[in-house]
Amino acid sequence: MKTPYVFATANQKGGVGKTTTAITLGSSLSIFGYRVLLVDLDPQASLTNHLAVEPEKLEYSVANLIISDSFSPNEAVINKYRLKNGGCIDLIPSNINLARIEAELSVSKGGGLKLKEKLKFFYDNYDYIIIDSSPALSVLLISAVVASDEIIIPVMSDFLSARGVDLLLSTIEKIEKALDSRCTYRLLITMFDRRTNSSLKSLDYFKNKYKDTHFNSIINIDTRFRDASMIRKPLTYIDVHSRGALDYINVAREIIGDFNNGVNGRRAKDE
Repeated sequence: MKTPYVFATANQKGGVGKTTTAITLGSSLSIFGYRVLLVDLDPQASLTNHLAVEPEKLEYSVANLIISDSFSPNEAVINKYRLKNGGCIDLIPSNINLARIEAELSVSKGGGLKLKEKLKFFYDNYDYIIIDSSPALSVLLISAVVASDEIIIPVMSDFLSARGVDLLLSTIEKIEKALDSRCTYRLLITMFDRRTNSSLKSLDYFKNKYKDTHFNSIINIDTRFRDASMIRKPLTYIDVHSRGALDYINVAREIIGDFNNGVNGRRAKDE
């Protein structure tokens, strides 16, 4: 069985570009010809909405995928974009039903492992799977971490964001102890404004503190992200030459290069 590389975008602090990263990184990988599956694991369904899917109108969602053993996984997948080079973006959407199954997952044996097991159904169909996780410390966040080879932590280039990183890393550490397994992560600096001393100083802070656990590429502030959100399409498909799109394309190049060199996260260690 071919195994795709699985990422989760995660941060317990809101407004740092978590969903934007999932969408724009996914679309950036697709323009290199890769098949990408996006999984919305947040009951707020921001990823689903951003891709012009109405959560309240869904017949099936990620909740059905996780909780039902008689459910055909393919029924949860929405085919969103097909590119001429063979790349694609598909979506497993979310809605309020995901919040309703949280309690059930929390008390069921191995509830946090269910998503990982269900995603194996799609392994032959995709090169990359990107999970947009819930910001809350819950079984959903645990599920995203457990299912992933690597966790991408988007972090704004300001010092207030350091607290959110510390909270998430504390959570990851607890999950590591429970699973007796190391979780690989990398920080991705977002909303960087090189005109401000605050951004410049916080960039140095994060790069020095986290050294080898951050992407070399950074995401500059770009109002085109707002335009993409309004149009409900990935920025890479709207304006591939915009600063924000080019930044995420550079992140995609890092990931592809690391993957080809066998230096990506958990799977490289396991193998």
